[in-house]
Amino acid sequence: MERFGLDFGTTNTALAHARDDGAAALVPLDPRAPDPRVLRSLLYYAIERRGFVVGQDAIDAYLAEDMEGTLIQSIKTFLGEASFEDTFVVDRRWRLEDLVAVLFRPVRAAMARTAADPAAARVVVGRPAVYVHRPEREALARDRVRKAAALAGLPPVAFLYEPIAAGLAYEASLDHREVAVIADLGGGTSDFTVMRLGGRRGGDRRDDILATGGVQIGGDTFDARIVWAKLARHFGGGSTYRSMEGRTLPFPAHVIERLGHWHEIPFLRTPRTRELLARVRATASDRGAIDRLQELLDGNYAFFLFEEIERAKSRLSVADDATIAFHMGAIHLDERLTRAEFERLIAPELDRVWERLHAVLAEAGVVPEGVDAVFATGGSAQIPVVQRRLAETFGADRLRSEDWLTTVAAGLALAGDAASGG
Repeated sequence: MERFGLDFGTTNTALAHARDDGAAALVPLDPRAPDPRVLRSLLYYAIERRGFVVGQDAIDAYLAEDMEGTLIQSIKTFLGEASFEDTFVVDRRWRLEDLVAVLFRPVRAAMARTAADPAAARVVVGRPAVYVHRPEREALARDRVRKAAALAGLPPVAFLYEPIAAGLAYEASLDHREVAVIADLGGGTSDFTVMRLGGRRGGDRRDDILATGGVQIGGDTFDARIVWAKLARHFGGGSTYRSMEGRTLPFPAHVIERLGHWHEIPFLRTPRTRELLARVRATASDRGAIDRLQELLDGNYAFFLFEEIERAKSRLSVADDATIAFHMGAIHLDERLTRAEFERLIAPELDRVWERLHAVLAEAGVVPEGVDAVFATGGSAQIPVVQRRLAETFGADRLRSEDWLTTVAAGLALAGDAASGG
């Protein structure tokens, strides 16, 4: 039976195929993307085509149509939300699993190009250690992924924790036994697993998994901190307006809260929010900021604002400062961010991540000194302060890393009996 691993991520999606030689190879998903092995996890309803396109096609169509259609991002974050049952796009009702199925169709096409009989293949899908901190919502998230896979034409799927999958990928390079901590720090979650690796391959690996757990903090959380601290003032944050009774009130907090989450900004493009902003602007202390916010919403520019935030974060990995330079429509802002500022901004979230890491170690009955290796994967694992904290906790000589974009997919393909249908 041929085996595939599907890493459906908040930001990116990757697919791996387990070869006969025991290794896993990444399967190209998006020929138009800068890295064809990686499909951006976003959809765009193209007005001209009257249908959804995904990945790089979605970005290109979004630009070509002057951002008039509907762009859907970070859809994975809604999997456990019972309140998000469906949405209307143009004139059709789309359930959440229908939208995820659109993302999975390129996966089905890639499997058909790779496998002799894709319908008979085994597909293991990654899942974070915690979708949400409520069992019934965890079950809802898995059920939605299962339904979406079936709608896309995939065979029945099994699930495996993403950090365990990363550990299995790392294990392929070992010729000895280790007790390892797998740190999978992605866009939506930070997950940890303590595993015994090496010396034994295949079979039921449950006894080798000493503990696993996670927290809903990741790269998207760090982006929100940047928005609130450095950019919100350009869009109304910190300003005031007068009520009908003449009282001075702060700019509506719920608007600024949503502004920090790129996948929630489209929910501000409603008649009710537009009416609110018009009322606020009439007596606002900073009308220019309200105009910029309206331009951000009307122009549908949020995607590009957060792309620039991501570029600035990347620059901070190699430089002491970076400028968030955003110039679209009538919005023109250049905001300097230093690495020291960024590290201060995200310190409370990193403290919570480290609390969870130590709780997982305690559950496994392992102290940091008893860990042989720490394998870090995921985009947020590349942040210098994260690398420093890992080195301070375990020792720099124990840190390991590989291709952080694709490691989980490779491990999922190699999972064998470690995965389950639950």
